[in-house]
Amino acid sequence: MKDDEFNFGLLVPDDEKVLKLFKSIRWSNGVYCPICSSKNVIKHGFVGKIELQRYTCKECEKHFNDLTGTIFADKRIPLGESFYIITQLDKKSIKRLSEELGRKWETVNNLAKDFKKCLENNTKDPLLQGKIEIDEMYIYAGDKGIKKTNHEKEEKNNEEEAHIKQTNHP
Repeated sequence: MKDDEFNFGLLVPDDEKVLKLFKSIRWSNGVYCPICSSKNVIKHGFVGKIELQRYTCKECEKHFNDLTGTIFADKRIPLGESFYIITQLDKKSIKRLSEELGRKWETVNNLAKDFKKCLENNTKDPLLQGKIEIDEMYIYAGDKGIKKTNHEKEEKNNEEEAHIKQTNHP
């Protein structure tokens, strides 16, 4: 967020608190290597302003941190702002979010696109099981908006002509 502006209604979470929450969710079953899925990892210092824990995998000997393999990896936007953007996507436009945070529209849009793509790739359709009941309902709403065929038009014209002849009969 820009230092020269202060928005009283904007509640951007603290980076450290978001990282703590993120780590508790991501590593809920223990830390594992995102490359080879091994749990044989050791801590290997910290990296970045918010001190992301750095790890080394003893199996594949690759280095990774808490954000490796996520949409937040290699982003310059702070973690708190990223979390704010993601939680507000259904309530606010990308333009409004970019203006509130003092970020370029493209930056906010790229994060939103990455998040949506991640959701698409990792969300499966629900599998229905057991007994499932489905009700049907059909409501007739009339013929308004439906084009009539030539046959129907001819019948209507004949009916109107017959009605006119009956009313004009001496």
